[in-house]
Amino acid sequence: MSRPTTRFWHSVRFKLLLVSFTLLGIPLAGYRFIEETEQFLRDAQDQALETTASSVANLMHAYDTPFSGVAKPGSVLTFRNLYGHQLEEPPQIDGYRDEWTRHANNFTVLRSVDESLEARVFTGLHDRYLYLLIGIRDPQVSYGENGDAVDLALTDPDGKLQRYRIQPQAPGWVSARLLPDDDTALAGNDVIETAIRGEWQSDANGYTLELRLPRNMLQDRLSLRFYDSDSHQVLASGHMYPAQALGRIVQAAPALSEVLDEVAPPATRIWVTDHQGLVLAKVGRLDPNAPLSADQQRMPWFIRELILAVLPRDAETEIDLPADSSHLFIRPVVDALSGRPSSLRRKPSRSNAVVVSAAVPIRSSNGIKGAVLVEQTTNAILSIQNLALQRLFGVTLLFFAVTSLGLLAFASLLASRITRLRDHVERAVSHDGRIIGLLESAHGRDEIGDLGRSFANVLERLHEYNHYLEAMAGRLAHELRTPLAVVRSSLDNAELATDDERQVYLQRARDGAERLEKILQRLREATGLEQALRQAEPESFDLSALLRHQVESLRSSLPDCSLQLRGSDESAWIHGVPDLISQALDKLVANAVDFHQPGSSIIVSCEATPGSVCISVRNQGPPLPDGIDVFQSMVSARTGQQSQPHLGLGLYLVRLIAEYHGGDVAAHNRSDGVEISITLPRGS
Repeated sequence: MSRPTTRFWHSVRFKLLLVSFTLLGIPLAGYRFIEETEQFLRDAQDQALETTASSVANLMHAYDTPFSGVAKPGSVLTFRNLYGHQLEEPPQIDGYRDEWTRHANNFTVLRSVDESLEARVFTGLHDRYLYLLIGIRDPQVSYGENGDAVDLALTDPDGKLQRYRIQPQAPGWVSARLLPDDDTALAGNDVIETAIRGEWQSDANGYTLELRLPRNMLQDRLSLRFYDSDSHQVLASGHMYPAQALGRIVQAAPALSEVLDEVAPPATRIWVTDHQGLVLAKVGRLDPNAPLSADQQRMPWFIRELILAVLPRDAETEIDLPADSSHLFIRPVVDALSGRPSSLRRKPSRSNAVVVSAAVPIRSSNGIKGAVLVEQTTNAILSIQNLALQRLFGVTLLFFAVTSLGLLAFASLLASRITRLRDHVERAVSHDGRIIGLLESAHGRDEIGDLGRSFANVLERLHEYNHYLEAMAGRLAHELRTPLAVVRSSLDNAELATDDERQVYLQRARDGAERLEKILQRLREATGLEQALRQAEPESFDLSALLRHQVESLRSSLPDCSLQLRGSDESAWIHGVPDLISQALDKLVANAVDFHQPGSSIIVSCEATPGSVCISVRNQGPPLPDGIDVFQSMVSARTGQQSQPHLGLGLYLVRLIAEYHGGDVAAHNRSDGVEISITLPRGS
């Protein structure tokens, strides 16, 4: 019969390979630990940044001059100061924004309530001039005396208020006309301030005004106002009068930068703003795109991408904060200017790092005069995670590969041993179920070796059983042939004999029938014992007392034999079936009687140890033949003709009884005869 093919995914190798995937729990646990470590480092970084910001804010208490005012918590910012940016080169006054695009992030933006009118203002300083770029978003631009206008209010070097209006007749060069202090009418006959130069250009969205003012015309105050003649809306950066109410031109404070240089930690950026969020000082730089570690560039790209994919990137928002920013309106600064310390985790665009920001207010006796913002990237934390994950990935990959290969090799070895065992078992049994060979006892000490030995034992017992069946047929034929021949011949002779002779022949026939009945009785006895073993109920009893009683009974039934009992004075308790033990002793004594030398004694002894009890029956007589196992079924050492039928079942039944009680049997020759013993375990 063909054997079904075993597919790989049904094999032991595949199942052990699946078991090896449980090793993936090790890197998962390691990754979880790395995540917890990262959270701890994040908390520590947040606390460190807040501590640094608080320390810088305390230092700023001693500096009042750079700060232009204070903010009251809960107040609404109505007007804005203008920030004076230092320009590397003077722009060309042509009314176009091309030269100003690189400053797009630093425009001051003013909007109407309905957002239909918008003004974007940039203030630049270069050498002796102040430059203004004003971009107005207005769907309808009007020119002329009643058209759109831009007003400037400033304080001259003497602190006097000066106000100017720019209201062109058409796009192009513009002039600034002087306004009276009360803004009621134009002064004189169109007084023009020639020092102010500018050009007005229209575009699709509105118009652009580019102005240049000499710096010696003003101190540090400047306000702008934008008038839309169509909607009559007005936008203003600050009050237009009186002089002390004008907005200020805020500039960076070198003195504050020097202080920050001394206290700024490495890889940290610190900002100091005034009460409107305008930057007074900034030191340090961030490099969000820096490699996470020096080893990162040497890693294979797929490992690097895998690590970057699993590293946490927890950021609250994605926002950029350019290094040249002059206005800080991100949430931590807004909260700090409201009197609340705050922090933010943001992710710059086109960067793998996360920037952590912490801001605290700079307080004064009148309110909040500014804020301190401290920033760091998480590159240091990510570097630690990167290195840990790199090592974890490498060790796990190596460990998983070695373990998987080891398990696969081990599974292959097990499968090959099981396959060999299967092949040996199949070769030992013929197709018709006969045992045609025996297995060699396996030498392995593991479960497969034990299985091989069990198979060898089972096959050996099956072989013995087959031999028993074959021997039974021959022995039964031998044992039945003689009494059948006696019965047949006696009956034949009785038919021809006289009356007196007929009785003799009939008696011989009856003797033959009795012999046949005894043979059947022996067979029924063997079958009955197997049933008794299945139905027996063990109990605790004194084996010594049982032996004494049994030997006395045997002495009565065997008056011609001398039975001696030794070693039964002390109690020997065992757990078993007394009737079966008595039956076994009967078989041993009967066997000794058959082989004992006439006139000699049969000695029954009982020897007890702490763990077992040994019953032995010794007789003087012929020794056991070599190479014969008298405890096998249908095995007999008798020679010649016997008056009683013997099927070789007596000692076989003794062995069955001993094995049922967890004991064993032994037979060996002595100098004067044979000794057969049963060893039974002690009861509790």
